[in-house]
Amino acid sequence: MLRRVDRILLRVPSLDGAVRYYRDVLGLPLLRKSGNVASFHLTHAHDTELVLHTDPDLPAGATYFLVDDVRDLYRRRNELKLKFSAPPQPVSRGYRATIKDPFENVLLILDRTAEAAITDHVGTPGIVEDAKPPGALFAGVETRVPVRKAALIKAYEQVARTADDLPYTPHFETLYRAYVASMPEPKPTRREVWRHLLNLRKAGTLPKHGEAKSRPPKVEPEDEQRLRDLLGDDIGKRDRLPYSDRFDKLVNEFNIDRARKISPHLVWRIVAKLAK
Repeated sequence: MLRRVDRILLRVPSLDGAVRYYRDVLGLPLLRKSGNVASFHLTHAHDTELVLHTDPDLPAGATYFLVDDVRDLYRRRNELKLKFSAPPQPVSRGYRATIKDPFENVLLILDRTAEAAITDHVGTPGIVEDAKPPGALFAGVETRVPVRKAALIKAYEQVARTADDLPYTPHFETLYRAYVASMPEPKPTRREVWRHLLNLRKAGTLPKHGEAKSRPPKVEPEDEQRLRDLLGDDIGKRDRLPYSDRFDKLVNEFNIDRARKISPHLVWRIVAKLAK
């Protein structure tokens, strides 16, 4: 079933600098660089890749195993005693899924069932495979549990706070506990619930709670500029930040020299203000 390790994903702070290091210092052959992703040949046989990225929607580190057909394994999951966290999802050159073996080990798998349709003129894959499903606001976040719209809207109504008011507050924890209480394992993560909330808001199905009750704290202009610098291109992707490793790192870096630390929620409120 598992043919080989197909690719290893690593998040880096700067793609250009990381490409120079892995290519020029460590000597890995650069296969392709596209957007915020770069791919290297990791083995002499060129059958395993190292993928460097700066995408906050992709995991900081992940190992994907190549299989012949993810959808076929999904159809035979009971026979193979595999637990799928969700049905297979389309990615750049095939399908991917997250599974558990009978011993509760988590494995990331993908296939190349769509590869023939998207090759370039020399017969090699025309795009970098980052194992990221296309087209959604939070496209790279693993969806383990389908959203229960009615239950999530009810929990949102009960806390009576706008979405921007919620990240890293007791109100979000109240919403989260109420929403996942009756769900079986695996329960959605906080980031998944946040993603679901934002997708419902984008679809116009969340009730209106008026203006956000919390306000960003007043900080010096140089602090705002420092936060802009730390955000970089992510300033235009603010809704993807809460409950991610990227945001945790951002808060720590912003507070590192501050005598009086600013809470994650208030850092989020500053980010929301800067992104407008």
